[in-house]
Amino acid sequence: MTILLALAAGLVLGYLIERGDFCFHSTLRGLFRRPPQLNLLRAYLLTLLIAIPLVQGMIALGWITPWIAPWAWQANLVGGLIFGAGMVIAATCVTGIFYKLGHGMLGTLVGLVTWSIGDLLAWRGPLNPLRTALNENPVVTNEMSTTLLNLLGAPLGIGLLVLLLAAAALFLWRSPRPTHGDYWSWLPLGISVGLFTSLAWLLARAGGANYTFGTSRVPTALYESLLGGAETGNLWIPVALIALLPGSFIAARRAGTFWARGETPTRYSQLAAGGLLMGVGAGISGGCNLGHSLVGVPLLSLGSVTTTLAMLLGVFLTDRAVGLLSARQPQPNRTSAGAVSPG
Repeated sequence: MTILLALAAGLVLGYLIERGDFCFHSTLRGLFRRPPQLNLLRAYLLTLLIAIPLVQGMIALGWITPWIAPWAWQANLVGGLIFGAGMVIAATCVTGIFYKLGHGMLGTLVGLVTWSIGDLLAWRGPLNPLRTALNENPVVTNEMSTTLLNLLGAPLGIGLLVLLLAAAALFLWRSPRPTHGDYWSWLPLGISVGLFTSLAWLLARAGGANYTFGTSRVPTALYESLLGGAETGNLWIPVALIALLPGSFIAARRAGTFWARGETPTRYSQLAAGGLLMGVGAGISGGCNLGHSLVGVPLLSLGSVTTTLAMLLGVFLTDRAVGLLSARQPQPNRTSAGAVSPG
């Protein structure tokens, strides 16, 4: 039952994010484009606007008892910064590696391999002591993982949350509703992802899992189970993650966006380096854009919120560094030899 439910959840999520081309790299980096590209950010805000009340309501009613990511702020900051840099270098996120592979971007296989290596380096390799040190002594509140509500108290926390959601709703109300070519615009994308990621909690509970989606430690857990003889544990998260691939493939085939292709040598190197950094960053922070930003933020986990903000900072700093390096590179002489210059 667990495997079937996880397979169904991953298939649907893969289908939805492919239909909206919902890459978290583009979501965050769009803020720093000129002009800004905000459609995916709008979709993300709408997802939160829907998911936060639904998820918090299910917790209050006792329908779900989710695991809350700890607020190890040092690990959240360091891991998030590394992960954000990796997204810019690879020009995709971890979720993007999976769904883009499903729609035919075969070069993401390179990023998939190096992401797995980065995960192993953080959990079992030479970076494990650093990860362990940064995750020591997380901030707890009332002997529980810290969230916005238990840190500030229910009245103040709910009041602040209502203000934030109202500001997001006002921004979205005043936003344009453009079409997005072959892909969904932010409005149907945000509604569908917000509703489904909330529903997925009930599916996960029925499957015996206390978390819905994520990528961190999945390669390490698979390695340990295959080679180390460790117990596999609940298979919900790895099965749901792998199911993103056929879900996105089905969506791409139905929408006519499937295109099997390779990459240039430069793109392969970018995917390799960026994938490695994302594996390391997610390992240190205990989660990626999927586990923290899409699942943990609706739980109001300050660990997930801190990691997501650190990802944003990492994207900003790396984007600026890339821009400076590009500006300093000598521009090719566009005037061919012997040509007469205009004038």
